Amino acid sequence: MSYSYGQGGRFRGRGRGRGRDQNGSGGHNPMFSRLGSESDSYGGPGGAGAGAAGGGAAFADTSMVGYTGGPVQVSIKGWGGGTESSLMRFLDNKTGRSVNIKSVNYRGDIMYVLVPSMDVAQELLKLSGIRFAGGKLIFQLKIPQVRFGADSTGRDIQGGSSTSESANIKDRLINLLQTRADMQGSSLDLSSLAQDNIIKSIGADPLRDGKIFKAILVIAEQIYPGLVTINFADNGLRSLKPIVDLGAHFPGLRNLSLMNNMISDFRELDCLSSAGSTAPLGQLAELILLGNPAREAELAQPGGGLSYVNKVHQRFPTVSMLDMNPVTPRAQPGLPVGAHSDVAAIKQLPFSTEQSFVENQGIGDMANTFLAGFFGLYDGNRSGLANIYDQEAQFSLMVDTSPPTNSLAQPKAQSQKHVDLSVYIRISRNLARVKSHIKRSSALIVGRDAIIQTISQLPTTQHPVQDAQRFSFDAWQANVPGAQGVPHTVAILVVHGEFTEPQSQNTISFDRVFALAPALPGSAAASVGSPCVVVNDQLTLRRYNGFHSWLAMPADPPAAASGSLAPEQQEMARALQEQTGLNAEWTLKCLENYGWNYQLALSEFPQIRGTLPREAFQ
Repeated sequence: MSYSYGQGGRFRGRGRGRGRDQNGSGGHNPMFSRLGSESDSYGGPGGAGAGAAGGGAAFADTSMVGYTGGPVQVSIKGWGGGTESSLMRFLDNKTGRSVNIKSVNYRGDIMYVLVPSMDVAQELLKLSGIRFAGGKLIFQLKIPQVRFGADSTGRDIQGGSSTSESANIKDRLINLLQTRADMQGSSLDLSSLAQDNIIKSIGADPLRDGKIFKAILVIAEQIYPGLVTINFADNGLRSLKPIVDLGAHFPGLRNLSLMNNMISDFRELDCLSSAGSTAPLGQLAELILLGNPAREAELAQPGGGLSYVNKVHQRFPTVSMLDMNPVTPRAQPGLPVGAHSDVAAIKQLPFSTEQSFVENQGIGDMANTFLAGFFGLYDGNRSGLANIYDQEAQFSLMVDTSPPTNSLAQPKAQSQKHVDLSVYIRISRNLARVKSHIKRSSALIVGRDAIIQTISQLPTTQHPVQDAQRFSFDAWQANVPGAQGVPHTVAILVVHGEFTEPQSQNTISFDRVFALAPALPGSAAASVGSPCVVVNDQLTLRRYNGFHSWLAMPADPPAAASGSLAPEQQEMARALQEQTGLNAEWTLKCLENYGWNYQLALSEFPQIRGTLPREAFQ
């Protein structure tokens, strides 16, 4: 299953701040801050008189000394169990007003907020001691304000030596990491750092200063040495030099996201691989490069899908999940570069591939009769399908938006073309994406009339049923529970194939699973010649992925002619042999002559066919 990188809420840990106001002394006692918030009782009209009458002097509000009006700074401790945004919502709710915070800065585990007036500050002070996210919030006025970003570098101005300044930056980076790591310390989200308030408080610009990444990685190794997942998405990275030491810090890294950066050359990846690093990411299993110019440019080329995967595997042969789609790795994690891997051997089945499985001749004849009639009506008269759906039949449609995975289909025009699947996605019941129980329930179409109405609104299609190799089906009988738990027999029919939409000229691959019950004598299905009725119909659609996956394996596979072929080359050779009728030896000669460009070899074959000797063919 793909490890995916979330963009949602993050866990916050408690920072390592020293708990002391770095601008001077230990700060105001929170109890005195709370007394100061009730100054109207002492310093307002009649306050002094009341104090004198009571025989005592009025208390002076020391928290107000030096305040001349305008925005007020308040420090907040004890918020570390939540997030900045959740804290802001909490304060708005508790004060019954929008706090309207002007700026947020950090020092250690203390948050410093600038509010528009003393009025708002006093409202916050009244909340001191309230529970939030498992901790107790402590608010203090900061008069004079603790200064942030006032010098030319944008760093905090707090005096002291450069050593204390470095320690303060380290404290803030620790706090950053604690807000972005998961609770187990195995995953770290370092996306969109330029927008992070802690990074802003340091005055760093990750888009221009790579040193901040180096510092983060050094500290991250100290705190979370067991990291296996890191997300660097949306950081504007044009070069990977800022994270060149990633493998040295985390040699066991398994999942890496570089999504939505500005990487325009695949050679930038070399610094993380054995091609350019003494500490390559030898355990990497998942890589995400979506949204980078290098990826998009490669995929836009003819045959770009296969070339893109090859360029990644040249650098990271252990990757088995690329851009959240499975790919076949060239090596197993942990093996030295160039060492023998059994991955390719595992891919080869110990028996010949057959085009389909049919339990017996009767089931096969029934399936052929049913499919010919079904696709004829689906392409030409969908309302006529009402006769062969059961009254209580169920239908669902699922859209798989993944790019084509078949290396032989990827170069084809049908795969390269952008296909708009939105009309299908509206009713898609892809359970991996549709999480709402209400949507899942509404996307399950129940009843003959509802099914006909739904499929009649889908684009018109043309299934190439005259070309048998473009379809494959498996068929067998199964017992399923019926009314009152009494089992009855149905035929399960699984169909793989393709269709074209005449209006858009899109070619779409599909899988369709039918559960079929016998058509009773005198029924509507029997009257139109259908041997069965549909009780369940599940349709899966995806971008064109070819038909080579189910082609029968030749008796003399080219792989036997050369044990040194890569898995992709073996797949190309088998497909070309099937298409051309060449024997194993001449199939390899043909592919080698055209530089293992399958599409070119296939398109040029008709021109060279007449020049080949008779012994070149099977």
